[in-house]
Amino acid sequence: MDAYLFRLWKECRDGAYTISDMAEAIHLSPKQTKRHLARWQEEGWLTYTSGRGRGNLTRLEWLRHVERDLAKQLLDRMEKESVEAVTNQLEWDWSPAQAGRFMRQLEKKFGYVQTSSDALIIPRRRHFLTTHPLEAADIHSAHLVQNVFNRLFMIDASGEVTGELAHHYEWQGSTLVLFLRKGVRFHDGSLMTSKDVTKSLRMLVQSDAYRYMYRHVRHIASNGTYRVDVTLDRRRNSYIPKLSMIHTSIAKGSVGTGPFQLDRHDKEKTVLLAFENYFGVRALLDRVEFIKVPDGYDPTYRISSRDSKETGHISTPSGFGLVILNSHPNSVFANEEARHYMHRLIAEIRPEIGTRNERRTPNDRGFLGSLSETYRIPKGTPVTFDRPIRIKQTDFTNDTTDWIAEMLTRHGIAYEFVPISFKDSIHDKTYYEYVDLVVHGEVFERNITLGFEQFMTNEYSPPHKVFPYIEGMTERVGQYDDLPFEDWLPLHREIERELKEKSYFIPLYNEERTIPFPVELKDVCVDLFGYFDFAKLWIPS
Repeated sequence: MDAYLFRLWKECRDGAYTISDMAEAIHLSPKQTKRHLARWQEEGWLTYTSGRGRGNLTRLEWLRHVERDLAKQLLDRMEKESVEAVTNQLEWDWSPAQAGRFMRQLEKKFGYVQTSSDALIIPRRRHFLTTHPLEAADIHSAHLVQNVFNRLFMIDASGEVTGELAHHYEWQGSTLVLFLRKGVRFHDGSLMTSKDVTKSLRMLVQSDAYRYMYRHVRHIASNGTYRVDVTLDRRRNSYIPKLSMIHTSIAKGSVGTGPFQLDRHDKEKTVLLAFENYFGVRALLDRVEFIKVPDGYDPTYRISSRDSKETGHISTPSGFGLVILNSHPNSVFANEEARHYMHRLIAEIRPEIGTRNERRTPNDRGFLGSLSETYRIPKGTPVTFDRPIRIKQTDFTNDTTDWIAEMLTRHGIAYEFVPISFKDSIHDKTYYEYVDLVVHGEVFERNITLGFEQFMTNEYSPPHKVFPYIEGMTERVGQYDDLPFEDWLPLHREIERELKEKSYFIPLYNEERTIPFPVELKDVCVDLFGYFDFAKLWIPS
C-alpha cells in the first residue's frame, strides 16, 4: 500500500497544481514526485499533463477512488495478517466511514489468535519509551519493568519492607550488608551472584538521574558469592526503603529476573513471555502482548481464547495532577503576587475539572492523599503580566492545559503554548528554563510516604528543576537522608505546606483509571501504578 498515493489523493483532487505544490503535499522532492506520478499513471490511478516551464501548472485527473480501493486492500490484509502488521496503515487519515469499518474489523479479530498458550492482549496507543529500570520514569514503562525485573526489597502501602532478591540484611557500622537469595536466575539462564548486583547498584549510583539521591554511597563491593557490602558516609536507615523503588531493580545489561521475560519490543508490539525458571511462583499466563492500535480503538483487554464478550471493569486510583508555577528568575511567576493571583484563578475553576475529564475529581488538599492537610487559598489583588504566559503543552495533558488557557482568555490574560514531546517531557527537563506554567501528572508506587520523597528528590521529577529557585527548599529536601523513614511525614507536610501556601505547586485533581477486561480473566487485582499484576492472572482452561 502506497502512503504517498493516499496522501496525494487526500490533498490534491482533480485540478491544476504546480509540481512543487504536490511535492509539498506528499513530503517528497519535486524530482521524486515526478517519478511517482509517472508510475501511478502507468498503474492506472491517475492521468496528469505536465505544465511546461518552472511554476506552470500540471493538470491532475484521478481515474480511481484511491481511498476506497486502498481501504479494500487493507481490509483484505486484516483478514490474513496480524494486527501489528497493519498498524501503520490504520493510522492514515481515513474518512470516518472507512475508519469505522476498520475498527469493526479489528474488534472482530483482535486477541482471538487460537493457540495452545494462555495470553493476555492489551491495546496501547503509544509504544513504551524504555524497558530499562534506570530510564523508566513514566508509569507505562515502569509497569513493564515491574514485570521483567526484581528489586532487592519490596515495600507495601503500610511501609513494611520485605526482602525480594535480598534474603536479609544487617548493618555493620556504616556498611549495609546485603545477603542475596540463592538460586535466582536471569532470563539468559545465568545464576544471579553478588557481582551482578554490585555492578547493577554501581550503575544506579553513577547514573545522571539518581546520582544525587544516592550521593552518600561511598563504596559498593562483592564480598563472597551472595554478599554485597554497600558502604555509606554513615548509617542511614532510609536507604533500605529506597532500595525498594522501581529504578533500583537489578539488571544484567538489559536482562532481568522477573516473572516475565521480554521476547519482543518495537513500535508495533511488545511481548512478555512467562519465565520458566522464575525463583518465585511461575506465572499462569504464558504471555502478555501489548499491541499498538490507533486512537479510538476499544481499550478492552482480550484473551487468546474466544471469550463470552462479557466485560468486567476495575477502577483504581491513578495518581494526581497539579499545576507548577515556575519561579525561575526569567519567569512571570518569579513574583509571589503573580503566583498567588494564578493560584486563585485556578482554584476558582478547580471544582469543574470533572466536566473536562470524567475520571478526575477536584483536589483542594495536596499531594499526600488522605495525609494532606487543608490549606487556605492566598489572598491578594489581580496582577498584570508584561508578556504572555508560556504554558508547556504535551499530548498527555492537552485537555487540562486547554482548559486553563480558556480561563486565561476569559480574564484577558495572554498566553502561548510551548510544545514539548511526551518523551522530552519526561527525560529532558531543560524546558523549565523558559516555560512559566506546567500541568504535571504524578503516580506514586505502593507507599505514599516513599512516593512523595521520591517525587521531591528524583532528578527525573519536576521539583528537582524548580527547587533551586525556592529559598531554602534544597536544604529542606536534603533532610530526608538524615531522618529515619518512619519520621518523614512531618517533613512531608512542612514541604507540602510551603509549596501550596506560596503558590509554587497548586493541587488540581485526583484521577481514577478504569480497566475493561473479559470476565474469563481470573484473580484480577491491581499492583503498582494502578495496573494489573500479570503474575497473578489466569484463564480457565
